[in-house]
Amino acid sequence: MTPAIRSLKPEEWDDFMRFLERSYGHSRNYFPRYYPQLYRQEKEALSSFIVLEENGRIVSHVGLFPLELFSLGTRIKIGGIGGVATLPEERKKGYMSMLLKHVGNLMKQKGLPLSVLWGDRQRYYPFGWDIAGLKYSLTITARSLERAHVKPVKVEEVSPEDAVLNVEKLHGFLRMRVERKNHAFILKKEGIRIWIGKEGYAISSGEIGSPRILEAASPEGKEAELVGGVMERCFGDSASIEVNAFDTERLERLLKAASYWEIVPEGLFRIIDITGLLEAFKEFMSSRAEMVRDFELSIGLRLGDDVDTATIYVNNGKVDIEKGVFSRNYVELDEREAVRIFLGGAAVNIGDLRELGMLLPLPVHIPSLDHV
Repeated sequence: MTPAIRSLKPEEWDDFMRFLERSYGHSRNYFPRYYPQLYRQEKEALSSFIVLEENGRIVSHVGLFPLELFSLGTRIKIGGIGGVATLPEERKKGYMSMLLKHVGNLMKQKGLPLSVLWGDRQRYYPFGWDIAGLKYSLTITARSLERAHVKPVKVEEVSPEDAVLNVEKLHGFLRMRVERKNHAFILKKEGIRIWIGKEGYAISSGEIGSPRILEAASPEGKEAELVGGVMERCFGDSASIEVNAFDTERLERLLKAASYWEIVPEGLFRIIDITGLLEAFKEFMSSRAEMVRDFELSIGLRLGDDVDTATIYVNNGKVDIEKGVFSRNYVELDEREAVRIFLGGAAVNIGDLRELGMLLPLPVHIPSLDHV
């Protein structure tokens, strides 16, 4: 029987949970506990679970979870990929390749120009995903706070129900974020703790010791003070927090209080539609184009036999985008190389993209709370 690819049916929910748990080795109902905003039985949620059926049973799955990013004034919808799984006895039959190709086409149909996932680079590299994006992982200690003259503020741990209104109100102050439809779900993630103070809120993971700060929002810019407050409540000598490299004001405030930092990637990305990606960030690139001389450039992104093309024009500091090849100045890139060039990554050689390189990389950030 030919394998069938389709969305999950409501009556298959329990069997689907057991399939995921067996494929990953996770405990019972792990996915609804750790990803309550995604793994729900509502009709709208079920359409995100793309399964491959063989001989009447689910043998493979890829989740496609659309995310709306707000990034320094830019809004863009991207495709989050998660729950990639195949039953152990059904692996090495090409099912995952079939699903990833199908989901790639779905993202094109849905107008999602960019995709992100987290996992093994070697596993997803052949399908067009590569590591990109730049963020800082900061370590803050009690000593570094003291030396930066930062005094921890008082915070109280609250329940998800009591935190919803406060978090919803202050989340919008974050300049780089994922727009959430319902905080009530995401705040029920297993293993997180929610802290509220007069200066804002913080969400952490870990019990006593050194907390990992998953999110901190403060209209007054008191993120370091909130981190210190959580550390005190957890009896910790240190804490970690991640900040995107483009979130400069926030990063500067937290760097002053950091004892150590390192740069880490945002995730593995694939450019689904180069025209859509550049169009979304047109205003951002225009803000950088004032000192760039006028140019036009056609770009092709190649993956296998497929080439996706777009032309970018810069004229008097204004950026315009057109789908297709309309310039004699044409550069073709491997799609994985393009991911690192456009979003920031390792071993990037801009070569003939010198002028365009001055407008890049593009700022993309998916907080760990919103990982799929």
